[in-house]
Amino acid sequence: MPDKYPSMRALYADPLNVEGTTYGKRWKRHEWAQLVEAQATDNPETQKVVLAIHGGAIEGGTSEVALAVAGYHPATLAQATDGHGFHDLWIFEGLLSGGNNKLHVKSINYDDPIALELVQNARRCISLHGFNDSDGFNDSDANGIQVGGLDTELKSIVLEELIRAGIHARIATASRLNGDDPTNICNRTTSGAGVQLEMGTSYRDSLFAAGCNTRELRKSNTNANFSKLVEALRKAMSRV
Repeated sequence: MPDKYPSMRALYADPLNVEGTTYGKRWKRHEWAQLVEAQATDNPETQKVVLAIHGGAIEGGTSEVALAVAGYHPATLAQATDGHGFHDLWIFEGLLSGGNNKLHVKSINYDDPIALELVQNARRCISLHGFNDSDGFNDSDANGIQVGGLDTELKSIVLEELIRAGIHARIATASRLNGDDPTNICNRTTSGAGVQLEMGTSYRDSLFAAGCNTRELRKSNTNANFSKLVEALRKAMSRV
């Protein structure tokens, strides 16, 4: 089904969409500085960004995973203590009680100025997405997790860490999931490449306690599967 809005700017321009009621935006940008002339960068963590452009009730579970991968507890926002650093973050969330699909804007049309600035100043990007098992992309081997994007190095590392953690994953091949369009926001980095992680409905549901996969309950009811996924993705980001 085609998106209702051709761009984020069009979504924001619709007076029926009210920030804080219809949708929410969260982002974090770390200090960006170059103080030592002999170094390529003073803080390489500022060159990594995690996205959930269809968060909240649009593609459920992606907001919580994005926060945790960036280094923040999804409920308390407490900082991670695993030594894998902290990353820039962008989350757009559907806040409606129903019909949040109308707030979905394709990755290739995603023109929010803050999100674009974060990505365009980043060297590495992981963009978290969800798809429906009923779409036919899910299978027993992949268990609903498919990895795409143009960053072949990070994509390989992500896949390696997921498999090492015992999470079934594969490289995405379907055009709707593979994230190989250069205009996809995940590929708008300084290197022109990023990673897109697609998670099926049943897999995302498995990341939270039974009966708690709602926007209100998810952040406080993550489970061991959630921790395993987040740890794998944070390890992957720490390797580049």
